[in-house]
Amino acid sequence: SADDMSAAANMSPQERAAFIRSMVERLAARLQSNPDDLEGWKRLANAWRVLGETDKAADAEARVRALEGAK
Repeated sequence: SADDMSAAANMSPQERAAFIRSMVERLAARLQSNPDDLEGWKRLANAWRVLGETDKAADAEARVRALEGAK
């Protein structure tokens, strides 16, 4: 949200990294209860890749492929 972006702008690099990671982890948790959210999985895969979490990104990308195949 705009408020989140504003808050992140005033954080130290370490605080910002922790904040971003917590947002990504919240998205991952949300997707566990809504596993058919294709766009959410795409966002999560990209976020994990940006954070350097390649194994987690690959898992999310596998979920994207599975959902795209189910269409």
